[in-house]
Amino acid sequence: MNPEVRYANPAARGKFAGQVLAEQLEARSAKRPVLKLVRRKGGSPVTVEFRNSLKITRDFGRHPGTWFPPLVVMLILALTLPAVYLGGTLDPIGSLRGLPVAMVVEPQTASSIGAADQVSAAITQGVDHEAIELIPMTAEQEREQMDGGKIFGAVRVPADFNAEISRLASGSPGPATHAVIHLDTNPAAATMSTGLFTGYLAPVVAAVNAGMGAKLPQNAPTAAATTALANPFSVATAPLTPLPAHTGSGTSVFYYAVVLVLLGFVGASAIHPMVDSASGFQPTELGPKVQRRRYTHLSRLHMLVVKWCVALIAAPLSAGLVQLLATKTLHMPVASPWQLYLFSATTIDAVALGALTVFAIFGSLAPLINMFFFVAMAMTSSAGTIPIEATPAFFRVIAKFEPMQPIVAGLRSILYFHSTPPSGLHTAWIHVVIGGLLAVVVGVVITGLYDRKPSFTRQPVLATE
Repeated sequence: MNPEVRYANPAARGKFAGQVLAEQLEARSAKRPVLKLVRRKGGSPVTVEFRNSLKITRDFGRHPGTWFPPLVVMLILALTLPAVYLGGTLDPIGSLRGLPVAMVVEPQTASSIGAADQVSAAITQGVDHEAIELIPMTAEQEREQMDGGKIFGAVRVPADFNAEISRLASGSPGPATHAVIHLDTNPAAATMSTGLFTGYLAPVVAAVNAGMGAKLPQNAPTAAATTALANPFSVATAPLTPLPAHTGSGTSVFYYAVVLVLLGFVGASAIHPMVDSASGFQPTELGPKVQRRRYTHLSRLHMLVVKWCVALIAAPLSAGLVQLLATKTLHMPVASPWQLYLFSATTIDAVALGALTVFAIFGSLAPLINMFFFVAMAMTSSAGTIPIEATPAFFRVIAKFEPMQPIVAGLRSILYFHSTPPSGLHTAWIHVVIGGLLAVVVGVVITGLYDRKPSFTRQPVLATE
């Protein structure tokens, strides 16, 4: 039930509120006194009104209500933004907790020496199990887990490891050779996953290498063999499944997600004032031109529904343009174009619905709330560049409800893992759809409650003359 607009002049009833406002402004302009010019001695002519406007501007600028609230907001941003962005990214090694890594020992071709099992046990003992979750598995399981983005790397002992160590230790004739241990990386899992994995595991493997060399019998027939015995195996680091070209070395997923979230968030930030201006609730200002339309009164709920409809129409078109530019112009590889398009359009819709709901509930505070929720806190907790296991505990908690983490997971599944079931696309769809539906439910309930209270109406009330 909406309250009736109160008009300054009873004769104005039945007119649009915007029309009445325009008439009042025109009447006030007609009553304004003609500008009087005065001349100061030795100076240029100035108007009385200009001098008065300077005084008004000075008084307005000095009033604490003018400058204090924006200053407080800026200081809060100056504290929170670096805390969010820098605090979550500056020390990934120190924040590392439970990074899943595979320990793979392939079936050995020779069993006369148990070097493979000894190396595996030494590596397992050498890692910090609070930082690294070392998971024993077979080579087939390793590939399956890698292709699903479930592990960030693997230490793999190949099938000929025992044979090579045995030949080196026995002093067999021939050129000295090294056994090899493979550090298989997974660049598709996260941009920094390779650096974290190798940076943490390489020193552990190097220490195991030196320790094994000290235990082997030093009966090498040549100087080269003696040198080889000191470090009996070498380490080969390479991705198990290399990423194709035009993927930004694994960053394309994160930046594609950023584009989709910004389209939803910034699009909502544009839709909200534009629809308000179209309804006459606020003026449209383009440079020096200010346009005021006739006011069309809608309840808060109905106005929100109109904005939602605009976003629902714009999202599929926007998703198509983004994908067209990314794939046809920038040559980003996409194995499943339709899956990418549907997921992108749904993502933009869900973010836009949520941001518009925040605008409807919080009003002037909404831009700050949306910025922190959809951008600032979402980026660090998204696992797009840094694995969530390498962020502080705060970000691991908010990642459970922040929207960008499932968006990144869904895009990673589509773009890098061919939408395989273990890669998390199904879960990502569930999170995105539930997020959009939750925004609609919350928006309907809260704006409906606002509409029931007459003092919360958005209908302009004109002051009496």
